[in-house]
Amino acid sequence: MTRPDYVLGCDPGLGGALALVNCQTKVIEFIADIPIANGRVDPAKLADLVEMCQVRGTIHAVVELVSSMPRQSGAFNFGVSAGIVHGCLGALGVPMTLVSPNVWKSAMGLRKLVNESQAQNKSRARELAIRLWPAQADQFKRIKDDGRAEACLLGRHFINSKGW
Repeated sequence: MTRPDYVLGCDPGLGGALALVNCQTKVIEFIADIPIANGRVDPAKLADLVEMCQVRGTIHAVVELVSSMPRQSGAFNFGVSAGIVHGCLGALGVPMTLVSPNVWKSAMGLRKLVNESQAQNKSRARELAIRLWPAQADQFKRIKDDGRAEACLLGRHFINSKGW
């Protein structure tokens, strides 16, 4: 794979985000929450955001591979959200790689600890993003900014895994 100019980290859930990370500097160039309309991912606004990223240079998207857990409420809606993200990227010709949470979180030191809640794990992701990108700390300060943090960290993991 040829190194693109940027990696677009995508946390595809309704509370997710997009993060454009420069492959050379690992600087975050752009962060946006996943656009929502009527309780679903808004495909038109999502496409606009991705096209804004494409204007900067070549991009490769890395999307968290989502799956449902048994008896998880909202699993269907989560799958629909991920499908909209996949479809939008595909329609815009953006190459995409899916990475499971276990792989990227383990590589970034965010493997779920014994007795750690999901909320605590997401807080650790925000704290790590603040340490890695202190200039953008304000992007990760709220509890609901965990999607932003995870999108950025997913992008950084992918860049690191490719040796870029």
